[in-house]
Amino acid sequence: MAKNETVIKIGKVLKVTRKTYDVAVDGRVIPCVIRGRLAADDSEYSVVRVGDDVKVELIGEKEGVIQEILPRRSRLSRTIESRAYQEHIIATNIDQILIIMSARQPAFKSGLLDRYLVIAEKNQLKALICINKIDLASREEFQPYYDYYNRLGYPTFFTSVVKGEGLEHLKEVLRDNVTALVGHSGVGKSSLIKAIEPGLDIKVQAVSRKTWKGQHTTTVVQLFPLSFGGFVIDTPGIRELGFWDIYKKDLKHYFIEFRQYADQCQFADCLHIHEPGCAVKAAVEKGEIFRERYDNYLNIYTSLKSAPYE
Repeated sequence: MAKNETVIKIGKVLKVTRKTYDVAVDGRVIPCVIRGRLAADDSEYSVVRVGDDVKVELIGEKEGVIQEILPRRSRLSRTIESRAYQEHIIATNIDQILIIMSARQPAFKSGLLDRYLVIAEKNQLKALICINKIDLASREEFQPYYDYYNRLGYPTFFTSVVKGEGLEHLKEVLRDNVTALVGHSGVGKSSLIKAIEPGLDIKVQAVSRKTWKGQHTTTVVQLFPLSFGGFVIDTPGIRELGFWDIYKKDLKHYFIEFRQYADQCQFADCLHIHEPGCAVKAAVEKGEIFRERYDNYLNIYTSLKSAPYE
């Protein structure tokens, strides 16, 4: 390529920093900027996201300009507390999310797990559940979660980097997919990926022994190619997971086990909370719906806003 010659290529955004975008183009990583219309739309939460397929104008051999974002087939979004009415897109063009929970250090929180599952259902993303650090706890303690979520159709498995447990299964579910890794800080997202792909430049840091909370080893969203096929998107640990475009009246649709009972409720618009003749509440009492998950539904419902038009 001549020094001043420009060529248009299709690339995939691997990393977004303040004003620079690492884009994979023909097996190379090219630092890019945005100009024109995209730059005019830019803000603290850039319009260009990790996972985006983009048209890039290559300038020489070592830099480029992103000209266009190609249509997105999926996205993972949340809100930020200080920007309650603004969508924050975490990543795009995802096939599935892998929700990583730790058995210990930090403690397992089913409420956070169910919040991620709501987001997966809202965005029509396949969701898988990994209960990590199982070497620190009794498997029997977590067997009810394993059994229930698998029965719902959310593939669930145990892992331990220390013992090497579940790592081959992890490789298989990641193979040839674009997978976003999500979960609290300190649950072991980065350690798991390093264990199955040691060559990746991912930092690993222990949880605080004082608070047993994660210390945000991952600070930016980044997409990594896997040698055995596919990509993983490492995301920062999120302490508070805000919902985007999810309102009180819609929440029941994202708890998939409610669907088989909804037609049996006395009222067609039953929210499965205080209404008489609710088949979902009856199923909870019979043990057909996991009570802890139903309690999480109530907690999430309380935290949501009503739709603007209600």
